[in-house]
Amino acid sequence: MKPLTICSGCGRSNNLDKIFCSHCRSPLSRGRAVPEEEGEAIEFGRLQALKKAKKKRNLIGGGLAAAGLIILGFMFWNPGNQDFEPTTGLSAQFSDFGWNMYQGGPALSGSRNLNQLAFPNSNVGGIVWRYQANGAISSSPAVTEEAVYITTEDRRILALELQTGNPIWEYSAEAPTDSSPAIAGDMLYVALREGKFVALDRNNGTVVWDFQSSEPFFSSPSIHNGIAYIGSGDKKFYAFDALTGEQIWEYEAGSRISNAGAVNENVVAFTTQDNVLHIVDAFNGDLRLDYPIGASYSSPAMDGKLLFVSDLDGVVRAIDWTKIQYPMEKIARRFRMTMFLWGFEDTPPVMKGFVWKFRNPREVFQNTPTIANGMVYVPSLDGHIYKLSASTGDPQWRYTTEGTISESVSVIGDLMLTGDSTGKLHGVDVETGKKIWEMQLDGHISSTPVVSAEMLFVATQNGSLYAIK
Repeated sequence: MKPLTICSGCGRSNNLDKIFCSHCRSPLSRGRAVPEEEGEAIEFGRLQALKKAKKKRNLIGGGLAAAGLIILGFMFWNPGNQDFEPTTGLSAQFSDFGWNMYQGGPALSGSRNLNQLAFPNSNVGGIVWRYQANGAISSSPAVTEEAVYITTEDRRILALELQTGNPIWEYSAEAPTDSSPAIAGDMLYVALREGKFVALDRNNGTVVWDFQSSEPFFSSPSIHNGIAYIGSGDKKFYAFDALTGEQIWEYEAGSRISNAGAVNENVVAFTTQDNVLHIVDAFNGDLRLDYPIGASYSSPAMDGKLLFVSDLDGVVRAIDWTKIQYPMEKIARRFRMTMFLWGFEDTPPVMKGFVWKFRNPREVFQNTPTIANGMVYVPSLDGHIYKLSASTGDPQWRYTTEGTISESVSVIGDLMLTGDSTGKLHGVDVETGKKIWEMQLDGHISSTPVVSAEMLFVATQNGSLYAIK
């Protein structure tokens, strides 16, 4: 058995005839001679100790890195106070007879399963009444079993009798109003271009509470679970107690907000003019996900765990709103995108929450998508309406009108309703995409067709509101 010399500096074994250690170059005169077998055992023990030390260092380093990420996460993301309890459960939900807010309800689906219209297949029916305002009506009405509520460009908010169209009361505003009102309980909520958000007693039009913003309101309010949500031109999105008007939270969006927020039990989603979709916690306003989109005038619409949003570049996106983006994930994605642009990665990183994208670059989608029975209906400015699968984005059919379409469509049972700039109101079979009937009105149809109490309500830029049955 050949003897070895153990270096006193690094503990490694060397041949007996060596003067200096072959690893650390220390003089071996201070080392000790051992049999080869013992030297190999010493070397094995040394290597195992090194492995354990390395493992320990990695664990400590990983723990410190994780702790750093957690600390940074809490610096930029805070779950907030989840203990808030609204003073009421008021919601602008669909009722048996009502269409209670923009796009029907807080999810902004624009649809209802019950086909309440008894129109013959060949004709839409007749005009029950027509109300003539002194200015354009650019928003869809809110309807209950007793009354129809509208906003007008002649600076009024009106309550009209459902069966006759006769005025019940009116509220005078300081500026034209083009957002849709919302009904919840005995309250009527309206956002005004003068920068005021008002809650009125819907029975008489008196003010219950109001809020003054520093900039105009162009968006429509959403009311859900006792909270009133509204976005402002002051770049903030607000949440108020629906009954008292007490401000619950505000979210700094960074750009003007001109569209309604889609709300469910967990989140509220809205778009801003800097081309971003924001998804925030409905109870405390904490950001969960911000998603870059094209320039958009569209509000998102929700169905299940998906939301849908369109933009002016001819794109419709489906996004999983349940996904939460933490601060370091955004930084990591930007880094990966840089690597892709420099050619170090083959594919760009996928945005968190992405499900599918439908794109037709020849179209301009400026209106809120409508969701019904697993399908998405998206109108283009050029007068085309696309029916897409909500799960895949695959197109099912395309319907074409003679004029442009400036508002969202509505889906009532097996009927899709839309109006165009020539004044034609269309009833379309949702399965086939074929026109069932059409009706000529007096001017450019400027509101989403609303169905309630077995009547259809639609407005024009000439200031006419029609009740059709």
